[in-house]
Amino acid sequence: MIPVKSAVRVVDIIETVAQSGDGISISDLARRLAIPKSSAWNVGTTLLERSFLGRTSDGRLVLGDRLFDVVRSARLDLNLKSAAHPLMTELMEKTGESVFLGVLTPEYQVLLIHKVLGPQVIRYDADVGQTIPAYCTASGRILLAHLPPVSLARFLRTARRQLTERTVTQRGRLLRELEKIRQAGVAFNFGERVAGAAGISAPLYSGSGRVIAELGLAGPTPRLLARHKELGRLVKATASRISAALGYRVDSARALDDGAGEPASASPSRHAGRRAPIPESQAPHRQGRLREPVGGQRGGRSRPGSGEV
Repeated sequence: MIPVKSAVRVVDIIETVAQSGDGISISDLARRLAIPKSSAWNVGTTLLERSFLGRTSDGRLVLGDRLFDVVRSARLDLNLKSAAHPLMTELMEKTGESVFLGVLTPEYQVLLIHKVLGPQVIRYDADVGQTIPAYCTASGRILLAHLPPVSLARFLRTARRQLTERTVTQRGRLLRELEKIRQAGVAFNFGERVAGAAGISAPLYSGSGRVIAELGLAGPTPRLLARHKELGRLVKATASRISAALGYRVDSARALDDGAGEPASASPSRHAGRRAPIPESQAPHRQGRLREPVGGQRGGRSRPGSGEV
């Protein structure tokens, strides 16, 4: 295979900066790699803009935060899936619903990284690697609720579209919802992204106490709504156990608090009289889907319907 020159140059620059210890100037970088200073400047500037490189107070290039984030994420991804999978399977067996893991992207989307599908004839399914909006899903809101203030302020400047008649897009109302979710430790969502579908999510913590991902349950609104208190407690308890497996220590009374409570997001009772009922038979949506295996067989081929995490 013939190496791609531009890719080789990017790797060479990162490796050279890493080997420099206290950082390196653009001029020294170009000299060490025997490339034009303009080329070192162009590639270096791009890497700076993407935070793969950083710059000291005197202008020397050093490795950037984003590079470390990528390395940490790769390691975390393996540990997280290994710790989560058996407990996700257990949660699916207890609830009969599909279970997902998701992480927040820099664009404030939720990236689905793992799933265990439920056995129901009508069930929620979404592709691993798919991204969904954070502002109008339970999985996204539980992650947004734990953002540091600077990141949350940046998110609030992003565009938010009205996807269904239940979608919350207003800044003030969204902030109130996020505060309720932060206090409750669980997020509920009924039909804000796709009519007829619902999600329940809880945060996953690393050993350092930082929220790194979310555990979500998804299915048709009538099924999740009928059992939302029970399902909220189960999702919270399972998320707490996964967090413990990742090295996080939390008061068990808090993790298993019976007050999973009323949905902190889009509670149908709270909006009674102001919004239309949630019909299960709304039109399909591509981003996530409720699936019905052909012939009602578990694990069979399926056809898409509507869905939400």
